[in-house]
Amino acid sequence: MQYLFCRVSKIRIVYKTMDEAELPPEQIIDQADIPPDMSIAPPVEGAFGQYMREYRLLNSLLFSLFILVGAFAALWNIVVYVAAAGEGSSDFSDAGTAPAEQQQEKQKVVKLMQRQQKSQPSTQQQFRTTAVSDISLPDLNELDVKDLAPVVEAAAPTMAQVGMNNDQMKKAMAGIGLSLPKTMQQRCDPKKRMARLRSGGGKEITENAIIKGLTWLKNTQDSDGGWGDKDKTPEGAKPRYGKDSHKQSMTGMALLAYLGHCELQDSPQFGPTVQKAIDFLTSFSPDKMTGSNNSGAYAHGIRTYALCEAYTMTKIPKLKEYAKRAALFTIKGQNENGGWAYGFGKGPVAHTDLSVTGWCIQGLKAAALTGIPIEGLDESMDKAIAYVKKCQDSAGRFSYKMTGHGGQSGQGSLTGTGVLSLQIWKNAKSAEAKKGLAWIQTNVSESKAQKDWSKINVYGWYYHAQACFQATGAGGANFWRAWNKDFQQIVTKAQSEDGHWPHGYHFHGDTDLYRTTMTILMLEVYYRYMPSNKV
Repeated sequence: MQYLFCRVSKIRIVYKTMDEAELPPEQIIDQADIPPDMSIAPPVEGAFGQYMREYRLLNSLLFSLFILVGAFAALWNIVVYVAAAGEGSSDFSDAGTAPAEQQQEKQKVVKLMQRQQKSQPSTQQQFRTTAVSDISLPDLNELDVKDLAPVVEAAAPTMAQVGMNNDQMKKAMAGIGLSLPKTMQQRCDPKKRMARLRSGGGKEITENAIIKGLTWLKNTQDSDGGWGDKDKTPEGAKPRYGKDSHKQSMTGMALLAYLGHCELQDSPQFGPTVQKAIDFLTSFSPDKMTGSNNSGAYAHGIRTYALCEAYTMTKIPKLKEYAKRAALFTIKGQNENGGWAYGFGKGPVAHTDLSVTGWCIQGLKAAALTGIPIEGLDESMDKAIAYVKKCQDSAGRFSYKMTGHGGQSGQGSLTGTGVLSLQIWKNAKSAEAKKGLAWIQTNVSESKAQKDWSKINVYGWYYHAQACFQATGAGGANFWRAWNKDFQQIVTKAQSEDGHWPHGYHFHGDTDLYRTTMTILMLEVYYRYMPSNKV
């Protein structure tokens, strides 16, 4: 580099630095040619340039720090956006569950997922039961219950009862719902369960009462895993029914109550209770009636119901054989007229009635939902529905026996039994079902006399609640609105402090266990089975 000088005055030279290659040779002045009386002015430098030159190290550090801060801010915004998006679509973002409880619940659902994934067939199965689709009921989204809100003053349940936040549930429950029949999928996902409770007009008091009742059952379970040794009638005496048949009936009812809340053998709070109940039921032959003729018939229908539903939900291998054998025994025990009699008697003189028949129909419905091929199931259910229709009187009520065959006029307590039986097998929209529902609405739902627990027939309400709820899937939401208006308040208010329900209006077979299990099951109606829209 050389300096190019331009004289601007007699005493001062201003210069620029240039590359020699950019100047003609005649304009380049050698430093030796500079007169001694001339002074060389230093390069002109601005304040900013001087600052950058003197603090270039500090400036480099500051620039690097600025880049790092910018990168960190960008990453932080991405994280916050993703988290906000996940919570925005969830009802569980503020569940506030303790970490230990979250971990327990996550382990529970992961184990359920693993069991049910193992049970999935590697190839598509062909079932001999062709009418299973008739009771494969619609998902929640197919049920229009938006018009329930105006008649139900229901505070939204809190999510603290759920036990897991939504992000964890989405991961842990992935794939489980597909392993269960559509009608049962809502009960196992806490988010769907609470959403169903709310959309059906349910309140937090209902969910609390269910948990309280399940806790009472846990505390009263017998040492052998069954229920019944400590049971009492309304008079405080031991039940007069056969011990074996009564224990099987009550154990089946208790197990159904736990399964209705998706409490399985590895549930954190009730797992051991459920496992002991399953062990007790499988300690008896599934195709042999126990107890007397009448109590044994009831016991087998309830036991079949529980065994089949337990297999569907837990996929415990040994339950598959027990469920199938119990269902086949029920089918073989059907009377020629389509119903079921005491002792599963045959012929026209057998004591066939709608009460025993109702439990057998529920048991076979649960058998159909297992997906197990069961020979004769469809034909048996078709015959049973024909029998049920013959039990209805002209007013819409259903009687204990077939009308015109030694039966009497219809009974209010059995009307729900008849309607529910029709709903779960091809006849949800039948004229008989609609007529029965109209009778329930007029004489029970809207009756001022049916507002006090002392006047409540729990056996009848167990069926009425399910029948009115199932009607919402067949265009009968008005029946559920009328039923649900006072239903929860009456039932939950009557619950004792220890969790069981006291004696109300007398019904045949009334005991503390029978009454409490049926009450828990009727409260679980909001999510236990989804409504049917099949004719």
